[in-house]
Parts: sequence; C-alpha cells; structure tokens
Amino acid sequence: MKKTFLLIAVALFSAGAFAGNVTENSVPAAVKGYVEKNYPRVNPIEWNYEEKGNFYNAQFKIDGNDYDIDIAPDGRLLNSTNQIAGDQLPESARAYIGKQFPGFKIKEARKLYRRGTVTYEADIKGQSSNQTLTFSENGSLIDREL
Repeated sequence: MKKTFLLIAVALFSAGAFAGNVTENSVPAAVKGYVEKNYPRVNPIEWNYEEKGNFYNAQFKIDGNDYDIDIAPDGRLLNSTNQIAGDQLPESARAYIGKQFPGFKIKEARKLYRRGTVTYEADIKGQSSNQTLTFSENGSLIDREL
C-alpha cells in the first residue's frame, strides 16, 4: 500500500513539474510572431503556457543576457524582464546610486515592463550589504529592498 501511494505521489509530482510546458508547435502564430518580430536573433526559446493567467511565457538569451516575456494569445506583450548592463540604467538612476551609495557596485540590472509601465531594477553590492533598488523609467527611485 505504501509503495502504491509513493508511486502515485511521484507520478503526480512529476506531472505537475512539467505542467505548463508546451512545444513550439502548440504556441499560437501571433505569439511566435511577436517574438520573431521583436527578437529576431533568438534561438532556442523555452515556451510555457500559464493557464491561470492565460498567457504564453518565452525564456531565452541574447548575447548572454536573460529575457523572460509574457505574451497574450493574441500576440500582445503583457510583461517582460530582461537583464541589462549597469550602464543601460537611466543616467539619473546611475547618478543616484553613485551619490547615495558610494563604493557600491552594480552587480546586476534589469529592465521590466509590466502591463504598460517600464521600471528598472539594480542589484547593488557594497562591502557589507546588498540591496535591490527599483527606479521609474525616468530614473527616480521607487523602492529599496535590503
């Protein structure tokens, strides 16, 4: 009985771990078209379907930078996160970091698009602390996480 229960539990867990992953053939043409038009050099793409939100997720790399985008079945961009170089943050964000956090280095930076709004995140590292700063599109500080 215990072995049967264990086998069922493992089977359900395995099925759940792969739920949502889809093959490129099952991705709507409008979704693939968005990626092909906006990211023509991308290959390979890991495709997932998020049933709860009814969107497709594409994950890929360009020049070593990670991209993660959510696209509606009709081909509209919903959300995206892409890794960027620190010098691609808005100038005022870089100036803020330099003035408020002298000696800190930008460890990682990201550009985020969330349903029409662009923000930037910067993971900064000092000698004894790490922080994540969130900036508006024009470079004003929005949030700070220790």
